[in-house]
Amino acid sequence: MPWVRLDDHFPSHRKVAMLSDRAFRLHVSALCWCAANLTDGHVSDRELRLVAHVRGMTATARQLEDAGLWKRVDDGWVLHDFHDYQPTADHVRAERERNAARQRRFRERRTADTDTATTAEEEPRNAVTPGVTNAVSHPVTNSAPTRTRPVPVPGSIPGGIEPSPLRPPERKADASGVPPFAQALADQLAAAGCHLQWRTDSADREALREHLDRVPVARLVDAARRAWNPDRPPRSIRYLIKVWDATPAAPAGAPDHPAPAPAVDRQQQASDDLFDRAMARARARMAAHPTDTPPEEPRALTA
Repeated sequence: MPWVRLDDHFPSHRKVAMLSDRAFRLHVSALCWCAANLTDGHVSDRELRLVAHVRGMTATARQLEDAGLWKRVDDGWVLHDFHDYQPTADHVRAERERNAARQRRFRERRTADTDTATTAEEEPRNAVTPGVTNAVSHPVTNSAPTRTRPVPVPGSIPGGIEPSPLRPPERKADASGVPPFAQALADQLAAAGCHLQWRTDSADREALREHLDRVPVARLVDAARRAWNPDRPPRSIRYLIKVWDATPAAPAGAPDHPAPAPAVDRQQQASDDLFDRAMARARARMAAHPTDTPPEEPRALTA
């Protein structure tokens, strides 16, 4: 499908800017119609009604003639300077033939590659093995033969399994539960109320070993308890592994257990807050109503 090329100053050109709305619509529609039908800018009298649906088609075409955008010919009109911006019909057809030939060559190459791969896959099964005769040693049935994949030669592929070139090998999850070296960590997490699933793979177990080597268990449990959301608890140990990635290592000589927060006497704190508010109200009254004798100091409230 060809495209219509319009200059960005097309609407403001002196020939176009003076057109009526009908003439502007007819001219742009004619550009698109000629490009789609490969008419090289020619609009015949018979086909004028197919270009656009505007009132007074013939009178509107005469407006375009007067503006110098259309030129009258024997059987219709020719758009002025059409090939200055739009490709010719022969150029569009040649481009289409080149694209079709390129797609045809691509399909032929793809078919040839598929046939080559199929032949290479079937060759090991059709090869002649020394010492094997053509005698049939098993009963013949009418069932369809089962197609099998060629078995690689032992030692030709590391590990005996050929990795896929399209995607990396998947990480196999370990369904055995808590690794033995992390049992103490799992017990303390459960005691702290952090219950989750212990499905780990080799990368997860390696990360757990690194965290246990650099951070004491008590600090790991404390970091997990602070990051734990009881409303939306995590389901897997992998969430805590990411939390522990940001946990700094314990400095040399630091205790294994984090220092507990100082105990707060909530009753005494509430009493002190109430006393501070009473003092603030008293000072406000003194400032609003100054007297010779100061007001009585409020007594401290005790629980």
